[in-house]
Amino acid sequence: MRKLSLPDRAFGKLISYILDENVTDINWSRGLWINDLEKGRYKVENFVLDDLFIQQFYTKISNMMNVSFNQNNPLLEAETDNLRISILHDSVTNTGISISIRKTPAIRRINRDKILQDAYCTESIDIFMENAIRSHCTVVVGGLPGVGKTEYVKYLTDYIPGYERVYTIEDNLELRYAAINPHKDCVEIKVSENFGYAEALKASKRQLPTWVLLAEARGKEVKYLLENISAGVHCITTIHLDDAGKIPDRLRNMGESINENDVYSFIDIGVLIQSVVKEGEKIKRHIAQVMCLSRNDEVNEKVMLYEDGKILTKELPKDLQRKFMLAGIKNPFEKENQIEKQFIKDN
Repeated sequence: MRKLSLPDRAFGKLISYILDENVTDINWSRGLWINDLEKGRYKVENFVLDDLFIQQFYTKISNMMNVSFNQNNPLLEAETDNLRISILHDSVTNTGISISIRKTPAIRRINRDKILQDAYCTESIDIFMENAIRSHCTVVVGGLPGVGKTEYVKYLTDYIPGYERVYTIEDNLELRYAAINPHKDCVEIKVSENFGYAEALKASKRQLPTWVLLAEARGKEVKYLLENISAGVHCITTIHLDDAGKIPDRLRNMGESINENDVYSFIDIGVLIQSVVKEGEKIKRHIAQVMCLSRNDEVNEKVMLYEDGKILTKELPKDLQRKFMLAGIKNPFEKENQIEKQFIKDN
């Protein structure tokens, strides 16, 4: 899917929401609904998009994409540099044309100060996840659609050193790693019908990445992802689920040739993101669970480290302990400079 360049005037009365940095999603179907980082999800009262504008909007996009949009082709999808647009034809809905616009800006909306301010997780868990990336742990970020999985992945990638080569694989470019990190080594792959996720992962082996950022684990490509990890590549990906404990089964069920032991051997950490969305209230996102996977002495093991705002244990599986030690990290739940300062203070 090629990117479009749409002028502001093409969005009509929607343009104010397109330009508002706090707005993340714009949805039209018998009314305009907005997802706003500060205001939550709300309906814009007395807002009307007339039929003429809607027709002009989808006609312009379909013409630029050189595709049909009708009852035989009822889904129209397009991208700009900062937007992902999806339109459903009224022949497949009972509520008229449906327009969904998701904003994909080249910014990180999450930083450490915001995590602590918004009670996204405890400081110890935030430091643990930073140290996990510095120790080359493979991380799977799970959650339901729209909870902020991609935003959290973007945050984690800030801890990848600039000299380590990153290979991103997406169908819609949302991670924006190259744009956010212009001085870091990166190859951005946009998959298509002719070059899918599996092909991109197989091709990555010859591109010598240190990291593969796979937008979403969803099917047979997981086999090739695990093969890459077994060959020494590190990975961050996302998955749709409602419990971190389900990660092994979800990955295992994505293909007959996926071995359960490989999942436990090559996936280090699972994170569950949840959000609370109420009309007129700030959207509250948080880490609900952090879980470790391991395979030691031919035994597969799941260890829940963190749940519902509390650290349940700091005892890590042996293989994960080794990763942190090799990275020179003695206590994964503390920053090294904090440990040094405490030592000086105590002595």
